[in-house]
Amino acid sequence: MTQFQYRTTVKDIWVDHNQHMNDAEYNRVFSDATDAWLAELGLDMEAIDKLQYTIFTLENHVMYLKEIKVDEPITVKVALYDYDAKRLHVFMNLVDSQNTRCATYEVMLMGMDTTTGRPSAFPGKIKNAIDDYAQLGGIQVKPKELGHLIDIKRK
Repeated sequence: MTQFQYRTTVKDIWVDHNQHMNDAEYNRVFSDATDAWLAELGLDMEAIDKLQYTIFTLENHVMYLKEIKVDEPITVKVALYDYDAKRLHVFMNLVDSQNTRCATYEVMLMGMDTTTGRPSAFPGKIKNAIDDYAQLGGIQVKPKELGHLIDIKRK
């Protein structure tokens, strides 16, 4: 298993009046990357139905670092920062074709039993896949965007 990467191209309907990707579309791309990564770990739509288990987003934070224009190929690289029995703390980098960081995404995900609507530990097969993914090494150096607090710096 290698670090998961989600690839797409900026669609014209994602571009706003400033001629760059609209901020809401970054969330779409990161959400799609999350779903694709979870499917790679074994939690695709079929498994969600069979296991009666899914993943919810509890909190996320996007930082915009560089404009992205229509038709640009982009890649989201997924790193698992931390996890426990039912939560995943994930950090993603969105890069352009030159591997320049354009945005980052920090997200806390929670496993949910769909029959009860309550948080629940990862099913065995999914937990094993998460354990395997964690063995890839994750984040070696904590990015400055991870855990970033929104504030106005005062001098």
